[in-house]
Amino acid sequence: MAEQSTEAEDGRDAAWVTVETPLPGAALLAFCREDVERLFRINSLLRFDAWRRLAANDHHVRLRNLSNERTLETDLHVEQLPDGLRVVYGDGLKSSTSFQVAETAGGSQLVVTDDYSGTPAAERRSRADEADRSLVQWGHDLHHYLARWSRWSRYAAWRWYMNRIWQPMTPAGRRVVFALVVISALEFFAFLAVLAIFVLELDRLL
Repeated sequence: MAEQSTEAEDGRDAAWVTVETPLPGAALLAFCREDVERLFRINSLLRFDAWRRLAANDHHVRLRNLSNERTLETDLHVEQLPDGLRVVYGDGLKSSTSFQVAETAGGSQLVVTDDYSGTPAAERRSRADEADRSLVQWGHDLHHYLARWSRWSRYAAWRWYMNRIWQPMTPAGRRVVFALVVISALEFFAFLAVLAIFVLELDRLL
């Protein structure tokens, strides 16, 4: 993944990250268009207090951005693109976020672009502390999620868990659950090791 940013002569101010994935382009495009809420909730630096669907392509969200410690409450409007989708913000410094898919030799790539050009340049400079600094982490989170999706999404139980249990969790909640899973797995393997030693010793004595 690589992050880049530019401020063009026409006033366009944007930052983007490129995410390499093992998915075919059509599968990645379907993933993006299936659930826009999922795309945002994958970002581990966004903590959502509310996500409400208003219409087919309109949503209302309230979130805390942990990268800049800012709270944002805004309407979102989703526009379909030939190669993905664009999410337009009703409020805030950022104008839109687009998700665009391209085929690659080993699968596909997803380019996530935050566009700030809807806000005048002078205002962007004065409100620079409100810029979303989570984009690089979002790229990493998408990369790991899509790798797991490519491997496990064919299992209905895994999809159910990720969509119904994992997705609504806060980032902190996901870390706690992961830690509990790791601890439980270690305890289970420790139990198996003790059991194996006991069986071997029992066989030796008999």
